[in-house]
Amino acid sequence: MAAGEEPGGSTVSPTATHHQATARILRPRRLAVAAAALGLAALVAAGCSSASDNGEGAGTVDVGVGATDVTIASEGDPTYGGTLIYGLEAETNGYNPIVDRWAVAGHMVGMTIFDPLAAYDADGNVQPYLAESIEPNDDFTEWTVTLRDGVTFHDGTPATAADIVATIEAHKASGLTSTALTPVDGVEQDGELAAVITMNQPWVAFPAAMTAQVGYLLSPTMLDDDTRDAASRAPVGTGPFQFVEWQANQRFVAEKYEDYWRDGLPYLDRVEFRTSLTDVNQRVRSLTSGEINIMHTSDPQTIADLRADAAGGGVQLVEDRGEGEETFVLLNLSTEPLDDIRVRRAIAHATDTETFNEVVNGGGAIPSNNLFGPDSPWRVDTDYPEFDLDAAQALVDEYLADPDTPNEITFRLTTTPTPATQQAVQQLAEQWAQVGINAQITTVDQASFINTAVLNDYDANLWRQFGAPDPDVDLVWWISGGPATDTGAAANILNFPNLVDDQIDEALTRGRESGDLEERKEAYADFQRRLNELVPYIWLNHTLWAIAANNDVRDFTNGTLPDGQEAYPLGGVGTFGGAHRLTQTWLAG
Repeated sequence: MAAGEEPGGSTVSPTATHHQATARILRPRRLAVAAAALGLAALVAAGCSSASDNGEGAGTVDVGVGATDVTIASEGDPTYGGTLIYGLEAETNGYNPIVDRWAVAGHMVGMTIFDPLAAYDADGNVQPYLAESIEPNDDFTEWTVTLRDGVTFHDGTPATAADIVATIEAHKASGLTSTALTPVDGVEQDGELAAVITMNQPWVAFPAAMTAQVGYLLSPTMLDDDTRDAASRAPVGTGPFQFVEWQANQRFVAEKYEDYWRDGLPYLDRVEFRTSLTDVNQRVRSLTSGEINIMHTSDPQTIADLRADAAGGGVQLVEDRGEGEETFVLLNLSTEPLDDIRVRRAIAHATDTETFNEVVNGGGAIPSNNLFGPDSPWRVDTDYPEFDLDAAQALVDEYLADPDTPNEITFRLTTTPTPATQQAVQQLAEQWAQVGINAQITTVDQASFINTAVLNDYDANLWRQFGAPDPDVDLVWWISGGPATDTGAAANILNFPNLVDDQIDEALTRGRESGDLEERKEAYADFQRRLNELVPYIWLNHTLWAIAANNDVRDFTNGTLPDGQEAYPLGGVGTFGGAHRLTQTWLAG
């Protein structure tokens, strides 16, 4: 879990998906889910253009609002060798997926060290990756995962089905990621390479969960109680690169694993992630000066500037066309005064997202009023409170006139100490102050910021989350886990707003268990309407991620899957856009 300098913070992703069409990896008798993939597939296909500033490529293709992806086409075979230096938006607290909190930056590092059991193809369908196959029984209450033969961990230990069993059992016992595997009742080894996972309810989208944090296969040393803490600082996986060193808040270095199971890969000798470049302007300067080769960002103004640089031949630029995350204010419903629906609705009515977008994002973002992006196949219209200062003032006056409530509306609004997030919370506080809502801006460092939500020690946080196109993967953030505790908190610690509601729990369960696409859509429509009725989130804007690279970098999207078919270009890891594998990236010249 890590937040960046862009407006919003990100949270851990204990699971991942990038599409509804999870059963496409299974057998001829499929679920009727292809329609949900079409919208994203079109976006993905449009994002795969190739262009050049030096005559090597073939022009540019416009994609999205104001977006033009510019990449340099590869000529000839990839070149082996070299060091790629990557500017990350944030540091991560550790690199053990069982216990550490990963956002985009964590997954970028994680994908060099670990391989997921599954990944997404270019059409947004889940396919086996480290696994050779992932097969269900007839009612999706049992799944058999079979590993590829000949895979080894970086310490030379062969990877077997016992490691699948140990990894899943460790997640089930984890205070951080266990909720992501709530449907899992047990797991047993079935031969040298196969493991059978038994569910306590039908779980249609199980393969999607295997595309990221709970799907990374971990070495026995990372799961041993005596070595687990050390493993967070020196991770061991089956990935294309193996750990060399980690200097916290400075850099993470990994080198090519010579016995990697994907023949001929990776091309690079070394990858160095710079975690000291948390300010987006500093990252851009480092990129244009040649200090780093590549970077990511979700800051709209920076993306607009990079588009201009790319059009002039200065950099290459690829933007994420997937579901993406939403930027919003996360409210804690177990604290006063945010436990009162009148206050939450007043805040929503007092939030002018158009002005916020102009002031904070330079007009480059898409204002949001829901957890799904504008092109999502799941999105429905809801009665989320529109910007209306009169309505906001009326609710504030009603609340303050109530003899059972405090005589003021005051709460903490917390974010990280970067310029962009500070500007964002200042703009929000000024808007809300117009109707007598007093947001006291609080700043904490990156590592502490995520813990405020995990430990339920916050009132309102500027946040960034929910980038999974299949809602089931984000279920862990919304399901209550049972009745509220004595403090009003949800039993599920990943339910950060402490939203405990039977209607939401019921809708999420219907969406998880149904094998019919239309039934799933109706379940998540009910969920969206109820969620926006209760207002646990103050929606701000849809998040766009972009990857910018120097002109000597080639093939920096996700490349191909092990069977040779094209992979989903960007994203498909956790609930995040902006993450991508470097397995097939190489340096020209």
